[in-house]
Amino acid sequence: MIKRFFSKYKFIILLPAVLLLTACLKAPETIKDVSDLEQNHLAYLQDQTKSRDLISLENQNRLAEDYSIIYFSVWRRNEPFYALPAAVVSDSKRFAKNFGYGENKRKHTRDWYNKLLQKAALDNYPNALYPAITIRNSDLRALPTARPHFNKPGGDSDGWPFDNLQRSSVAASTPVYVCHLSADRTWALVETSFAFGWMPVEDFGRVDDNFMREWEAGRYAVITRDQTKIFYKSGQFAFKASLGYRFPLVGETPEKMEILVAAMGAASDSAVIKRSYVARDAAAVAPLRLTSLNVVRIANELIGEPYGWGGLYGNRDCSSMTRDFFAVFGIWLPRHSEDQVKEAGSYISFDGMTAEQKEKIIMEKAIPYLTLLWRKGHVMLYIGVKNGQPLIFHNVWGVRTRDLRGYDGRKIIGQAVITTLHPGRELRNFDTAGDLLTHIAGMSILAPQQ
Repeated sequence: MIKRFFSKYKFIILLPAVLLLTACLKAPETIKDVSDLEQNHLAYLQDQTKSRDLISLENQNRLAEDYSIIYFSVWRRNEPFYALPAAVVSDSKRFAKNFGYGENKRKHTRDWYNKLLQKAALDNYPNALYPAITIRNSDLRALPTARPHFNKPGGDSDGWPFDNLQRSSVAASTPVYVCHLSADRTWALVETSFAFGWMPVEDFGRVDDNFMREWEAGRYAVITRDQTKIFYKSGQFAFKASLGYRFPLVGETPEKMEILVAAMGAASDSAVIKRSYVARDAAAVAPLRLTSLNVVRIANELIGEPYGWGGLYGNRDCSSMTRDFFAVFGIWLPRHSEDQVKEAGSYISFDGMTAEQKEKIIMEKAIPYLTLLWRKGHVMLYIGVKNGQPLIFHNVWGVRTRDLRGYDGRKIIGQAVITTLHPGRELRNFDTAGDLLTHIAGMSILAPQQ
């Protein structure tokens, strides 16, 4: 009888032991790379007492001139450049195949989608066509709504926080081109120098030739610290600016830099220019000189920053981090990861190469803080070699995992970190199909050829 008892209830008896064992084997809070590698860029600088130029001043000035041309190109348009009619219609229709889930984890209905299409009123696209400027920090959306669209109701790479309608954040005082107004005139489809999407009309103001002439007349200041407070000259708080934002520079004192910012006019839909100021230690004359000490200082401003898909919550994803990092130095990058490596710098394809061959080329040819590594959907900044291994700086959501049942998952990192090219390989459920080095498709060296 005792034997039958233990046979029948052995699972219940063994359960506490199993739970205890599971607790002992609990996964660490973060991956080994993040805990073992010093998360401080200064630690990987070979000579911490001497700053050296990474490119010549002539080359950096040339890159900065290109940056300004592209940045202000939206004010030179008289028709859409990115948001061509076919692209806009195709962009909106892709959600007809999957209505997705909302913030309440309930599935959207066809009525939800149809109302947004009616609001977009694309039958008479484009119906606006005029230059403008953002007067506050804003976002570009794939449809005229601030509500989200998730593929799945739960978290992970197919659910929260990956809102399919979030295209990119847009800084305050950014030139834009207004292509189209919604039926109720509360949203506009606009272009920036790097992307297009829907934006609330209260986030921008129309500009005329006089405004543009004054805005483009002189030097510029670039923000070098995240969440920097901008104040109007009256002392009133204006908004917060983050690393990479730029403004026309009026003058400097030891304590502050006087800048111009865009604000909404009192009696119309047009923007006006207001004199403002920012703390001197939170900004620099653009472009900041591209030296070894400066790249380390700017990279350390970004270390540990939370991951933000498409710029959600004022944070950055992988490509917005690299874009803002290089903006400080006057190097323009497109918004998306693949475009960044294939349209900027000198691209080297890794097609057909083994992991060992890729690693060899990276260590031989990549320039620390001037080289982007890319795998589909993810871009990384190469920062050098430590203990015979290439190191990268990237804002990453997580490491792919696969459990014993074959289900995909993620070990969440969710921030900007320094890692090797094999982050998470020590995990028991590490999915080798997600190994970075194995899947790196190429790299781009951003330094101009001498």
